Amino acid sequence: MDLESELLKSLPIEELESLVSERIKSFQGLLTRDVALRLIAKEKGLIKAEEEKEYALGQIPRGAKKVTFRATVSRIWPVAEYASGKRSRVVEVSAEGTTMPLVLWNQDTELGKGIRLKDEIIVKGAYESNGEMHLGYSGKIEVSKHATFSELGSLVEGERAHVRGFVSKVSGYGAYRNSRAFMFTLSDGENQAQCIVLEGPERAGNLREGDEVILEGAQVKEGKLLIDDSSRMHMRRTKEMLIGEIKTLECDGEKLITKVGERTLSLDRQNALRLIQVEAADDIALSTIVSLKKHALINTKIAMKAQEKDGQIVIGG
Repeated sequence: MDLESELLKSLPIEELESLVSERIKSFQGLLTRDVALRLIAKEKGLIKAEEEKEYALGQIPRGAKKVTFRATVSRIWPVAEYASGKRSRVVEVSAEGTTMPLVLWNQDTELGKGIRLKDEIIVKGAYESNGEMHLGYSGKIEVSKHATFSELGSLVEGERAHVRGFVSKVSGYGAYRNSRAFMFTLSDGENQAQCIVLEGPERAGNLREGDEVILEGAQVKEGKLLIDDSSRMHMRRTKEMLIGEIKTLECDGEKLITKVGERTLSLDRQNALRLIQVEAADDIALSTIVSLKKHALINTKIAMKAQEKDGQIVIGG
């Protein structure tokens, strides 16, 4: 079928060219004209959508399209960038003894941030190419079960663990078995573990005591947590965060007095509205807004960027 000719039967050429340009632009110019025409033709009903079919990972036929499969994330590679401007990220997935790469392209590389090692996922809209799975333009990744975190006091030798805690000590750069590494100690309040960043030690160079750290796929060896090229590390500066459970919310005129965790804060109207995540007209009293939201907010946990400026707490500043 000549898609352009078919589309021109119902669309003026100027409108079609505009649609093609918009579609190519939405993919940062990485879409060919033929693919853009095909997508538009699908929207107009000129191409019958292929039926989605679910397969076991090890039984996906060569060249299969519109594939759904279930798997466990076994490795997440960093984003690769190419001279052409394209980007890709490989997520290694496993199921029932089969391991395959799932390749994410361009905008879809960001999906890798929302999953972690050992997550159980459902992939929809994928296609097979040369022994690899690729996520299609309309593909999706759903997390059916998030991987659990291990307690620092119950780490198993040789496993790859997910752990979270706070930095209790920063030892800094040093040598570990003749390799340059960055070392720090992680605590969960009850137990501690020494962490050694072997691959890309610079990624931990800005760590400070008190920072919250999440490690994904850290290798447990001799009671230590080794962070290599199969591990990921996420950091959050808690001293610049307001983290905890909202225990009280009371108004004093146009000021909000609240207790979050063990901190008691006095917030002006602007920052009070940011805390309770409400936009309101100036003529509505803060006490009215708080009375309406209080029941839903008490005993809920929050994590917001916050800092002190000129003696005042600024939420999201």
